[in-house]
Amino acid sequence: MPDVDSNDEKIVLFNRDKIMNDLMKNVRIVEVYSDVAGHKKGASLGIDALRASSKEMNADYYEKLQLDSIKNEYIHEEESSFKHAKYADVIEPVISKLAHKIKDIRNENQFPIVIAGDHSSCAGTMHGLKMAHPDAEIGVVYIDAHADFHSPYTSGSGNMHGMPLAMACAIDNLECQRNELSEKEKEYWEKLKFMASSEPSIKPENVVFCAVRDYQEEEMDLIRRHKIPLYSVAEITQKGISSTVEEIFKKLEYCDHIYVSFDVDSVDPLYVPGTGTPAMNGLSYEQAMQLNIELIKNKKVCCWEMAEINPLYNNSKDDSTRIFKILEKVTHTLLSNY
Repeated sequence: MPDVDSNDEKIVLFNRDKIMNDLMKNVRIVEVYSDVAGHKKGASLGIDALRASSKEMNADYYEKLQLDSIKNEYIHEEESSFKHAKYADVIEPVISKLAHKIKDIRNENQFPIVIAGDHSSCAGTMHGLKMAHPDAEIGVVYIDAHADFHSPYTSGSGNMHGMPLAMACAIDNLECQRNELSEKEKEYWEKLKFMASSEPSIKPENVVFCAVRDYQEEEMDLIRRHKIPLYSVAEITQKGISSTVEEIFKKLEYCDHIYVSFDVDSVDPLYVPGTGTPAMNGLSYEQAMQLNIELIKNKKVCCWEMAEINPLYNNSKDDSTRIFKILEKVTHTLLSNY
């Protein structure tokens, strides 16, 4: 007599695997190989470091999901001709390619997961979401040690990985101006601000910061002026992850779509030193993992991005493995909640 229970179990497992495989078709990985916007080389190497970690763990992550790659072949050995918007001429086409890729993915009703080098790329992600959803309110949960709210008019370094939110929000912050730009710098900055349309892609009041702790007064002036919520590490610890996430979504409840951007330097370098701009007193590894997992469960989240993994500053290859585990668990949670 056949083992009915055993056959039923096989059918359940087959159906579960089939459903999961079908769901995976709704997720697209976009790798952005570029680190020219940062002041340290190596962030673009983080993408292949994650692939290596996946292989060492015998994970089939990259075999099951659809992949797209955007590569910036430029090697920034020569000094940029721009002082206050360094390598803007090189960065602009990368951000443009990413914006159009995100637009295409969203127009196909798929979920983009972006794995990026330096964090300037997230301007392209936000522009792409605006292109795909021109009439929607788009919210942003920005998990980062830095506010990334400088413009070429206010930046002391001119490094554009500190400017993506200003690009997406089309903010110059002339009230805090310290720099005079060349005509070429102005030209590229305007392109970077208005890539999706003649309007800002993101409203600053639709942004929520998590774990930001290393910022300049010019950036804090914008945060105060636009009343942008900023959940410090201490506040996240005190409230707990669940309550923090609940408050974030309450704040953004009027948004139609929400984008989550995770810079690994939001994590304390004690746990993940492999990033170009580490800042002490960050999230614990467990907090970063749980925060991203809880955020991705919300049905309004339409895109998740991870950036600034720099294996040149790892203590060991285990640092990249820890970050890969966040990527893997966030993706599995996303698929389980589809």
